[in-house]
Amino acid sequence: MANSKFFKSFSTRLALHFMFVMTVSVVLLSLCFLQFTRSLVDKSQAVELKNAEETVFEAMETAFEDEEFIKNSAGNLGSISELPYYLTYIVYDSKKNSLIATNDPFLPFLPDSGGKVRHFFEKNYFFDGDLNIVYYAREHVWETETLVVAVALNMDNNSTAAIFASLPTALLLMAIPILILSFFLSLFITKNTIKPVTKITKTAQSLTVENLSDLLPLSGTDDEIDELSKTFNELFLRLKRDFERERQFSSDVSHELNTPLTVISGQTGLLLRWGKDNPEQLEKSLNAIKAEAKTMQAIIANLLQISRIESGRIKPQISEVLLGGLFSWLVEEFSAIAPDMKINASHTDIRIQTDSEMLHQVLTVLISNSLKYAGDSCTIELRAEQQGEKVIITQSDDGPGFSEESLPHIFERFYRADEAHSRKIAGSGLGLAIAQTLCAALGAKIKACNMAPHGAGFMIEFTQC
Repeated sequence: MANSKFFKSFSTRLALHFMFVMTVSVVLLSLCFLQFTRSLVDKSQAVELKNAEETVFEAMETAFEDEEFIKNSAGNLGSISELPYYLTYIVYDSKKNSLIATNDPFLPFLPDSGGKVRHFFEKNYFFDGDLNIVYYAREHVWETETLVVAVALNMDNNSTAAIFASLPTALLLMAIPILILSFFLSLFITKNTIKPVTKITKTAQSLTVENLSDLLPLSGTDDEIDELSKTFNELFLRLKRDFERERQFSSDVSHELNTPLTVISGQTGLLLRWGKDNPEQLEKSLNAIKAEAKTMQAIIANLLQISRIESGRIKPQISEVLLGGLFSWLVEEFSAIAPDMKINASHTDIRIQTDSEMLHQVLTVLISNSLKYAGDSCTIELRAEQQGEKVIITQSDDGPGFSEESLPHIFERFYRADEAHSRKIAGSGLGLAIAQTLCAALGAKIKACNMAPHGAGFMIEFTQC
């Protein structure tokens, strides 16, 4: 079990990967260096063999001037001082197939190599071994004879070739300690590197809904791991705020629905006791039940609308909207609903790209909010202003405005100022929350403020690309 956990750990897997990469890299680099070195050696040998062939031919030309040498069909050039001791040569007449000179009687007649150094191998050439040589041979025309001069290097006596032959085995043996050393070295480095990650993991495992405010540890190096910890800390704080908001939301929903249900339950009890025999009580209870049921329907409908907008099931239908026309539409609508209310709308020709229905609903919510809190005879101002790429719509009233305590909570669901908790003012407390959700769907920003000298105000900011 422990071995299984060891090999499954991230540090072990990373160390194994590093081990194989390091070993393969070293072996490949060594092979490339070996091949490069071998090519240099081969090139050096080729130059040496070609120079030796020219030396032998020059010695041959000098020897041909000696009549005694010519009389001897297999003459001996003697010791050629310029020729290295480890090189053998042979000179023969290719037409007559006759030997002229050599310093190795066992060397065969080697054909013209075509200007290149070639390898010659013949198995069991000697009674005790093979013939394994590299040679350079060139054909020369001397008066009426065609001579071939060949110079050879015995590979069995070539120490450089022996070294190259043993290097692959040495590299293979060298790979084993490299594997072991690179594994433990990378394991040590990896474990030390991911220590902050291990701490983060342990802290994250201990987090619950109750202690989301406990922050992940920071190393203070401001590296990628610290950046990851900061990101997770911000995420946990957002989650905590969301959990608290959802808890508050659940509590508020329960409270808002509990009130009408209590009223309905109480009125139902009155009907069961006296409603059958008391027409006045019957009508009063039924009207109360109807009103509370309507309130519950409004709450549920508003919650569903917020949910659909936030989930993206209701998407804006973007088109060009003339704000002056939209303001006139709102003035006409509310003149029938609240004839004593006065709306001063600027006749603007500003146009924006948005969803006219959603923007109309937002402004309807804001005007309705002013109507509730500023009174039926309030005065409302609707204005639009172009500021570069931004368009700002302002709605304000001449009512009492917001208290400093309530202003930060205006857009919270079910939130109402203290003076409204008595339920004397109708509404579910979701209107401004819906307005904020609609603005977010439209890509706009909405904020509440107090107007001078008094009154509540809202500003909706659109950025036009």
